[in-house]
Amino acid sequence: MVRVIQQREFVWRGFSLHLGQRSKPVLELIPDVTFPYLFRIRYPDGWTSSSGNLTRAKDAAYGHARYLLGQESLAGAVWSRKTGRDAA
Repeated sequence: MVRVIQQREFVWRGFSLHLGQRSKPVLELIPDVTFPYLFRIRYPDGWTSSSGNLTRAKDAAYGHARYLLGQESLAGAVWSRKTGRDAA
């Protein structure tokens, strides 16, 4: 059985999300170019998510990070516009 990574195991250092004490971030938040009060999640390959406020972007980053680390399916990592919460 695979151990699920809990949200408390991730650490924010500025706008970078790290797993524990690892030096390389799993994901980063970057300010939106057009709307500086909104943020996007930047993946290691350079892809960026749609924009959201800082609280929402940080919350969504946990699911995206678990997906990248093989802990969650894509459906579980993506926020559902219909329900306004994670679609798991």
